[in-house]
Amino acid sequence: MAARDRSLLRRTVTSENVMATELAPVTPSVLRWARESIGASVEEAAKRAAVTGERILAWEAGEAEPTLAKLRALAGLYQRPLSIFFLPEPPKTFDALKDFRRLPGQLDHAWSRPLHKVYRRAAEQQEVAAELAESDGETLTLEVPAVGQGADPEAAAVTVRAALGVSLEQQFAWTKPDEALKAWIAAVEGLGVLVLRTSDVAIDEMRGFSMTGSIPVVVINALDSSRGQIFTLLHEFAHLMLREGGLCDLLGPDTGSAGRVEMWCNATAAAVLMPASSFVEEDGVSESRIRVWSDEELAELSGKYSVSREAVLRRLVTLKRASEAFYRAKREEFLAAYQDRREEERARRRDSTGGPPPYRMVVRDRGRPYVRLVLDAYHREVITPSSLSALLGMKLRHLASLERELESA
Repeated sequence: MAARDRSLLRRTVTSENVMATELAPVTPSVLRWARESIGASVEEAAKRAAVTGERILAWEAGEAEPTLAKLRALAGLYQRPLSIFFLPEPPKTFDALKDFRRLPGQLDHAWSRPLHKVYRRAAEQQEVAAELAESDGETLTLEVPAVGQGADPEAAAVTVRAALGVSLEQQFAWTKPDEALKAWIAAVEGLGVLVLRTSDVAIDEMRGFSMTGSIPVVVINALDSSRGQIFTLLHEFAHLMLREGGLCDLLGPDTGSAGRVEMWCNATAAAVLMPASSFVEEDGVSESRIRVWSDEELAELSGKYSVSREAVLRRLVTLKRASEAFYRAKREEFLAAYQDRREEERARRRDSTGGPPPYRMVVRDRGRPYVRLVLDAYHREVITPSSLSALLGMKLRHLASLERELESA
């Protein structure tokens, strides 16, 4: 493995043997960055370290230094290894992500702490995956096809279908939304993309985001419906094809360049999931006219293509089979029904006495390719048992169950 001063696999804390009351010569800008990167306020930091807010600001300005004990307290709040505070400058690998996909109608605001945490986990997994692949002698090649933003979404969708290798016969054979989601994720992962999931961020704040690089990453919100997650997955895949980011807002207005990118990604995702060659042959769709659609008709198409009713209706608008006004009216109904389902799901989770076992959540949230990379590195003795536990966020006693879970796929 190539030597890296900031390797996520080999970070050590040389100051651990220092007395807790000794001052820690931290880098002020790193201390401030660590607080802001997790979305913590000065008041929250002061409470955790049992000092005043003025003291926190003095440490961040370089006017004073915290003791090692106080630094450990802050490291726990900021969820950072102690060693990171001694870097000469804030790590560039943790630059804030500019864009992510929201529910329609949600306004920009400061990131929540859970979103900061999820983004940081994604960035760390991306770096670790690249490092582990390098340690195994793998040459990383980006298999996600590249297209320009000016490309026709219908043509881009054909390219995506060919790259993912998902046929309509396969798609129509999926009888459950969860089955369809699992298959689409596997197809995207087959092109070298890390697909991660989270249930820690409110769906109102984030539905998904993507990160480019030698190992691209897509993060989708597991609190969304399975069909909603499928659309987000393909939407973010479209972003990866552009090799650039964009404000990921579902079916938002076409305002400015960011809005045009979003509309293009939405159109491409819809065309991938509902190819025109097949979709226009469906009952009712074959009639080349704008008309009103019943809930039963929308539900039938939704079930067949494993997409939401809203996505179906938007596709009908694109193909000039439904009016924009009809779509806007139905969209309000869909959102209201969606909110009701979310409340029911929240109540169900509150009443639940258990949940999926930890090893299953590791596979779901961190992705099968990443988990396999880490396990392979462990068996090659590239990483230690403690590193394995840290990289997977899982206790070692679940290791055997985790490996059985992977083998069962």
